[in-house]
Amino acid sequence: MKVILCPDKFKSSLTAEEVCSAMAKGVCTVVPQAEIVRMPLADGGEGTLSVLESNLNAERICVEVSGPLFRPVLAHYLLKGNRAYIEMAEASGLPLLKTFERSAMNTSTYGTGELIAHAIGRGAKEVFVLIGGSATNDGGCGMAEALGVRFLSHGGRNLTAIRGKDLARIKQIDTTALSAYKDITFVVLSDVRNPLTGPNGATHVFAPQKGAGVAEMEHLEKGFLNLAACLGNGLEDQPGAGAAGGLGYGLMSFLGAEIRSGVNTLLHMLNFSEQLDSANLILTGEGKLDHQTMSGKVVAGVVEAVGNRNIPIGIICGMCENLPEIKRELRADWVVQLRDQASGFRDSMTNAARYVQQAAAQIAKEWRSGADN
Repeated sequence: MKVILCPDKFKSSLTAEEVCSAMAKGVCTVVPQAEIVRMPLADGGEGTLSVLESNLNAERICVEVSGPLFRPVLAHYLLKGNRAYIEMAEASGLPLLKTFERSAMNTSTYGTGELIAHAIGRGAKEVFVLIGGSATNDGGCGMAEALGVRFLSHGGRNLTAIRGKDLARIKQIDTTALSAYKDITFVVLSDVRNPLTGPNGATHVFAPQKGAGVAEMEHLEKGFLNLAACLGNGLEDQPGAGAAGGLGYGLMSFLGAEIRSGVNTLLHMLNFSEQLDSANLILTGEGKLDHQTMSGKVVAGVVEAVGNRNIPIGIICGMCENLPEIKRELRADWVVQLRDQASGFRDSMTNAARYVQQAAAQIAKEWRSGADN
């Protein structure tokens, strides 16, 4: 019996690797001889770098860069041959700030640009930027500034240490310095499909969790509209332009990056389709299943990759909104919620590994019973 374990993290509870370990323990209590294939996954956002590090034989490089409020932070990225993997949250992520420090107006992706420059200085010719979990709303202008782009206000004055609040003041953009990167390929991995502007854009959807109030959101949206007008490339409506506070737009506009599905790219890198050829059972999962699950998240990506193959799929989650509908849409054989086993929310978070193990054992037992019949 071959079982593929391919979950996402359970946010604020377990890493994807820890979920895999708990699943493996559960399966092996029922089928000790099972061949276990551990394949922790992510969707391109926070945690993706950790997943890549556990699957790639890559060099881990640490470097001091500017954090979202320009304080020094120690960030790392991966380098394998001439390919670099950079997670923007390492330099510009929300977890780097205390709750009271969150400010979409005053944060910058400058440190992400510093990571990109450092990787290219180390010989990277292909740069994968993993975007998600950002503290920023600067359209990637901070990142571009770190790479030499000049932003000019009225009268040709330089805007330096550019932040979200400064975008409305931009009158001209000098991208001459970017010629140094014309031979570098940039790829963005993300699960976010939002455009840059509008009611579904970066500001209206994500800025409130970054400390923006109504008046600030209005100012930030004007900044994005001004930035889009200055660049005039029409990319603001592209799916994913609004990812990571508009960093998706900045990477496309300044560096010609291509945006790809994070989970689909990881599944391809890890040769998931080849592993499916001899698989008997697949276990995947994430912290919460809801309507967003179908939009580029790990579980939906796994189900899509399995396709019409006749392989049973078990999904383990912390909780599931509208379970019958989600189960039907995902064509899952089992959906097990941790909250059905735990005494309450806190218990399900604190003892998540134990409940994941129990859920995996339950699915394996029911699978074995069906297979025996």
